Amino acid sequence: MEWNQDDVRWAFRIFMRLVRDGQIEHDPEYSYHYQDPNVRLIIEDIIEKEADIKVFEAGECLYLSAGVDNRYFGYTNEELRTKMKLDNNQELYLAYFAMLCLLAKFYNSDDQAFTSRQFLPLEELEETITTHVEEISEASSEEVEAVEVETKLSLSVVASLWKEMPAFDDTLKYQRRGKNNRISFLLRVLAFLEAEGLVQVLEDREIRLLPKLEHLVVKYYFHSQRKDFLLQLLSEPLILVPKETATVRKEEA
Repeated sequence: MEWNQDDVRWAFRIFMRLVRDGQIEHDPEYSYHYQDPNVRLIIEDIIEKEADIKVFEAGECLYLSAGVDNRYFGYTNEELRTKMKLDNNQELYLAYFAMLCLLAKFYNSDDQAFTSRQFLPLEELEETITTHVEEISEASSEEVEAVEVETKLSLSVVASLWKEMPAFDDTLKYQRRGKNNRISFLLRVLAFLEAEGLVQVLEDREIRLLPKLEHLVVKYYFHSQRKDFLLQLLSEPLILVPKETATVRKEEA
């Protein structure tokens, strides 16, 4: 198929502006050209595949999202630790787990194409993570390791770090300024998601998903089968064998 120079020029204009700004908001000229089938085809068949990115539209905005293994447009672990003010990769694993629990609270039905709620209280997210951590702590090490292999989640690390933190620091007027408590930790993670235009946190109490994140989860989440599996797993109690039951099974064997 042959494209004219104007189509190619506009495809690259859209791409380069997204690289520069991360998004294009309420720009009728860019939106108009993005709707052109030839421009869209150049973006989808050439630019997205070669650059390992996804360009998508949500509402009246255009966004760019990096592929899972994209180290140029995406973040390294070190960059993520810096942005979320985390000390090590173990805390980063906990941040990933918190993000998954957040999504599971919104996408907790069999049909994960739509959110099941509009807002999530921050305390409810903390309670959900605590419940999962208790389930992990009460399970046998063999069972935890088996689930870790299946999910590729460092559950034992997550549980250990979370249990070390108090729920909140009542000496702090602003919990965002804290570091060594669960609510402050979650607010740091959420601040990163806010900066990426993915969520909105109202008065440090309620969380709302923004259209960019909803669009990514439903239409452009890479490895969608893994996404569905993890969200379904964390939307209900983890199926783990308690230590006592595992001990009885060993003795019977």
